[in-house]
Amino acid sequence: MNRNIPKHFSNNFRLNIDKLPSKESDRLNLYILLPGLFLGAALFCLGLFEFINGSNNSQPLFDKLMLDAGAEYDSFVSPWFFDAVLMLLGAGIVISLFLSHLRYKKIYFDGKSVTMIQRSAIGKKKTFRENIQNYDGVMLRIEFFQCGFMNKNKYIIELYHKNPKKIVPLYISTSENNVRKIWEDYARKLNLPTMIYTDEGLVRREVADLNKTLREMSEVWDLKKKFNENTKPSSCVAVTRKPDKTIIKTRKIIWDAYNLIAWFFIFIFVIVGFIVSFGAQNFSVPALTAFYAVEVIGLTTAVFVLFRKDKLVVKRDKIVNTYKYMLFSIKHDEIRKDEIESVDVTFNPATERYFVAIISDNKTIIYGKKLPISDLKWVKKFLINEIVKD
Repeated sequence: MNRNIPKHFSNNFRLNIDKLPSKESDRLNLYILLPGLFLGAALFCLGLFEFINGSNNSQPLFDKLMLDAGAEYDSFVSPWFFDAVLMLLGAGIVISLFLSHLRYKKIYFDGKSVTMIQRSAIGKKKTFRENIQNYDGVMLRIEFFQCGFMNKNKYIIELYHKNPKKIVPLYISTSENNVRKIWEDYARKLNLPTMIYTDEGLVRREVADLNKTLREMSEVWDLKKKFNENTKPSSCVAVTRKPDKTIIKTRKIIWDAYNLIAWFFIFIFVIVGFIVSFGAQNFSVPALTAFYAVEVIGLTTAVFVLFRKDKLVVKRDKIVNTYKYMLFSIKHDEIRKDEIESVDVTFNPATERYFVAIISDNKTIIYGKKLPISDLKWVKKFLINEIVKD
């Protein structure tokens, strides 16, 4: 799917339209900027210190110790080159964060029109003013973004315009709490329909239909006829029916970057473990105990990441999202069936993949981020059928 998606800079943004005129600034948050600047400055200072120290000492202490021991060695990397790399890395982090902080969007709303002043890191400011009635609706989309070694969901509510340059953020958060309620609240106050991208394209919901559950909208949308009981899922999805529940889970491990990272850490832990075990006589008992404890924890975590599968448990009155780790499962979240307002196959532009979103006013369950879209469409129709048939 090729869509022009505007880039928003903040992870915590809210335009308060209850008090007019209102204004808010969308830019890189300080809790991301300041630690990054500190890390970059620390790396630069460390490299500079080592460079100056090496220049002032013709023979470093390590070289003297090696010569005294009668050992000869050749350095794999020049110390000066290593120092330069540290300084360049630190300076690069500081400069990139500084340029990122220069970017911003300032949004003003007076109740009738919205004005946005946008500044890029390099270049002139751009300003536009648009009447609120020229917007098609209030859109909700979910992005995945990298946070260290983990990825998180970013929930974005924005004024949708056919011209992507005129799309304006209203709310951005990494917390899913009440996100649908906030989305619908903006739509009511602005008297605009809600909008969301799904596998069926851009789906609109008029203000009059907001807060209605899937069961309430079942006849209007003719939902009971959209699922064929005889259609079977692919080899990637397994469905197990029991007297009190139905379980949907992936049959096999679907590979992605996290699997590769898990295998990398398993390899490192195993190699280091063998090396330490062969030289165990050189370590004290407390040191070995601490090392093996770290090894067990690290290997267990890597194996859990490698073999984790998402699983949905459809019970009589609710849907439960669980994480399955080989022989046991952990409940992650749940939503009552009579509170579910939407089940959509939603597109994530950050990864160019789809996922199933089960949405109520207070929660959003995400399932199947690695599954192909054909399986996600089947899961969506299956879940809708399970919700509205009761």
